[in-house]
Amino acid sequence: MTSIRGPEMSTRALVLVAMVARGHTTDRVARALRLSRHTVGEEISVLLDRFNCRNRAELVAYCYVHRILPVDIWPPPCGPVNGVSDMFDPLTALREAGLPVDQLSAAQRDVLARLTEEETTVVVSVQHRLNQADAGADAEVWAHNLKLL
Repeated sequence: MTSIRGPEMSTRALVLVAMVARGHTTDRVARALRLSRHTVGEEISVLLDRFNCRNRAELVAYCYVHRILPVDIWPPPCGPVNGVSDMFDPLTALREAGLPVDQLSAAQRDVLARLTEEETTVVVSVQHRLNQADAGADAEVWAHNLKLL
């Protein structure tokens, strides 16, 4: 079987395509790459035109067929670009901070998943302060704190 190798792409374009492959919105890609929403949209349009693709799904498929994205890794790696290693995942950061995000509803987790890194830091800080203030309090206080998330 012959391996198809596509044209070379910049590191930022590769990260952008990997994030699109992961299903991230333009806004989320823009936050992760510290670009404007407009710039991300323009770069996606340039890639669509360059590879003669009609939409994001076709662009991702093209990149897999032409081995621009690694076919043996899921999710596709996306980093580093300009100091951004991999895309920031607020839910993982909240879990690592000991917050019980998995006990929240899917809708609440979806809201938390869209937090920026700075917003996530604030949530963690506030929750830790509440925990310190309520040390030794009963389960009702803990449930109230959980609603804050």
